[in-house]
Amino acid sequence: MKHHLLLELKKLEGQVFSNTNSMAGKWLNYTLVSVESGIVEASIPVRPEMTNPNGMLHGGMISMISDELCGLAFYSLGYPTYYTTVNLIIDYLYSAPVHTTVTAKANVIRSGKRIANIECVIYDEENRIISRATSNLVNTDKEVFELRIS
Repeated sequence: MKHHLLLELKKLEGQVFSNTNSMAGKWLNYTLVSVESGIVEASIPVRPEMTNPNGMLHGGMISMISDELCGLAFYSLGYPTYYTTVNLIIDYLYSAPVHTTVTAKANVIRSGKRIANIECVIYDEENRIISRATSNLVNTDKEVFELRIS
């Protein structure tokens, strides 16, 4: 499954990623920029419903983007079982205004039989780091869903 999954994900580069069972991920409406084994990059438009009262990307949205991309980076490794988030630590360094696009880059630092560690950095349009997150995922021993290309 590992090699097959990576090839299927690579076919989706440059497209809005909707081939997921994550309803939150679909709602984010992100474009898969690039995929390598354990590494993903995506661009996300900052829509009005994603902002705080100041018209800036809400911290909760930054958290959701980070969690989503950490999961996808790990998923790209093609493990047969589902891993789920047990923690997500975020440094909020800056923000991005509505109607701009942020770029999220997630990278698997370590993948083990029980625990995986992933990082996600989000950049604004000027390539400033707006957040840096690390996450640990734990193996649920449940069979992972299979990617379906529509």
